[in-house]
Amino acid sequence: ATEPRPEAATIAYGPHWAGTVGPGAQSPQGYQDSVRQALERIAAGELSKVVLARDLTGSIPAGSDLRRLVRALSTGYPDTWAFAVDGLIGASPETLVTVQQRTVTARVLAGTIGRGADADADTVASSHLASSTKDLDEHEYAVQSVLASLRPHTRALAASEQPFLLKLPNLFHLATDVEGELADGGSSLDLVGALHPTAAVAGTPTSAAIAAIRELEPFDRGRYAGPVGWVDAAGNGEWAIALRCAQFTPAETDIAVTAYAGAGIVAGSDPESELLETRVKFRPLVDALA
Repeated sequence: ATEPRPEAATIAYGPHWAGTVGPGAQSPQGYQDSVRQALERIAAGELSKVVLARDLTGSIPAGSDLRRLVRALSTGYPDTWAFAVDGLIGASPETLVTVQQRTVTARVLAGTIGRGADADADTVASSHLASSTKDLDEHEYAVQSVLASLRPHTRALAASEQPFLLKLPNLFHLATDVEGELADGGSSLDLVGALHPTAAVAGTPTSAAIAAIRELEPFDRGRYAGPVGWVDAAGNGEWAIALRCAQFTPAETDIAVTAYAGAGIVAGSDPESELLETRVKFRPLVDALA
């Protein structure tokens, strides 16, 4: 007979702490310059979309109880996937893929606008996003990319015809849900391998977008924008994309923090608007850190 497992000890939260982050390897001006370079490549026909990220860096006191941050993110953003894996902590709005009893589901997010200060401004923002040709094009690239990646591993794959507006506390996204059936012998990990990196975090075509990211981003993404989730022995699993997140690395006297946020660049993108979009995406983490 197996021994009963001892109950896990519960440990009270440590004291409250706060941290701030500032410009990292990619400054706000540097980011806008990178967006301009990306637009030149798009105009030259090298690629149709590239997702460019920037970083914020800082530190928090050594010994800070990071569970407080996870709790702040999961309560402040209940409709997201809060995660904490080996120092990577975040609250992602974007599922990569889910498999439950052979049913495959994925939610594609691409196209973003900040929420308004009041109900009227919210209505203006949401209708602007819903009718924006640039954002609808960016969204369609992402949907087609996901469908093409999933088809070899699934049966009866279908996507909703029109995107819907996903409302988060700080912004709106265009979203499309995809559903199918897992092909025999497959697991959610096979789908993760087929899907990552999506057009929503890399671009289109993937190889050209990754090459551009390597040249235009002055830092290593680490696990930012990678898959985060779980898989069981039957191949079921839930996987999100590690977005709205930061890496926490213990240093000698404190804990180093690097946060990441990106935006999709397509023909017609405006460097200043894309910078503002990253600022909105940083907000959940910056607010929780403070």
